[in-house]
Amino acid sequence: MVAFAIQGWINLILWIVILGVLLWAFADCVIRRKDAFPAIGTMPKVGWMLVIGLMALLTVFTGFGLFAYIGAGLAAYYLLDVRRGLREAAEGPW
Repeated sequence: MVAFAIQGWINLILWIVILGVLLWAFADCVIRRKDAFPAIGTMPKVGWMLVIGLMALLTVFTGFGLFAYIGAGLAAYYLLDVRRGLREAAEGPW
């Protein structure tokens, strides 16, 4: 029965980490300029805010499951690809 307790703690920690990453991606999306999104050829700012916000809400209300995995993937894509493109569009490559 100790294994179930350990698994529960691991799931809780992963859920908190995924929720934190989703909230970080949402907050970053909020502070970015609206006109920079079409400039890099991605979904509009409102679309990203809607998708990331919806995944964060579903992760909160459904717990650690399918929506948490989908949300983690979306947040990772936004933070690793879209965010980098937005920063380069605003500041330049150097």
